[in-house]
Amino acid sequence: KKEPFYLYTGRGPSAEALHLGHCVPMLFTAWLQKAFDVPLVIQITDDEKYLYNPSYTWEETLRMRDNNIKDIIAFGFDPEKTFIFCDSEYIRQMYSNILKT
Repeated sequence: KKEPFYLYTGRGPSAEALHLGHCVPMLFTAWLQKAFDVPLVIQITDDEKYLYNPSYTWEETLRMRDNNIKDIIAFGFDPEKTFIFCDSEYIRQMYSNILKT
């Protein structure tokens, strides 16, 4: 009997766009999802990048996050089996306000 599994990866938005070094694992993950027909969870660590780099404003971090998500979607993951979430939004209103203080 085969045990069910899912794929899990993430991205910390620290640039406006993904580069080749980001593309290789995304392409491989897309291949794995298709080959095994499994769900995929992608975590966007916008909070971590904002807190780690004091030169980023919250607005810059959100812009990079949104642009990175668009790039990730372009890799062709199965939309029915892919869940992308952002740390700052998944915890809802309170966390975003805490990060700004």
